[in-house]
Amino acid sequence: MTMVHPSEGHKVAAERHGSVWTVLAWPIHALAAVSAVLVAVGFAAVVVAVFYRYLLGAPLNGVDELTGYLVVAIASCGLGSALLLDQHIGVDILTASAGPRAGRGLEIWAALCVMACAAILTWSAWHTVLFNRDFGTYSTGPLEIPVWWVQAPMVPGGIVLGLAALMRLLRAIRGDEK
Repeated sequence: MTMVHPSEGHKVAAERHGSVWTVLAWPIHALAAVSAVLVAVGFAAVVVAVFYRYLLGAPLNGVDELTGYLVVAIASCGLGSALLLDQHIGVDILTASAGPRAGRGLEIWAALCVMACAAILTWSAWHTVLFNRDFGTYSTGPLEIPVWWVQAPMVPGGIVLGLAALMRLLRAIRGDEK
């Protein structure tokens, strides 16, 4: 078994599976890039808030609310990439002690379970976003933004999580290494 650093995992998989794999992975990596940008935005917001609060003595309203909303978007956008690069939490004691055949079965089972959870997340998030958009719900904090804006990233996040699980399922069915 060849060990591959997680950051190189998608390159190795693309080489092994061809352009179809690259096309399937593209939305996952695009949302991961959005997640990275949002981390930078959140960091910048906190730095500015600290500067205003402690150096200028004028705290900014809404930064705490904004960073909380950014955490939702960051996590949602990074779900698929974390799964595809094998960075999610797993039960290592089970997979490490399983033989190759049982390990493959566990990988297939895990991928199917994640696909089911991703479908439920996407469906639920979609209906929640639509409800809050149609109802006109706004946040109660100082930003007073539409709640559906905050919830919207959960929809593409659930979709790419399902896509990443599908890719892992296909990889397990083919018997490819991680």
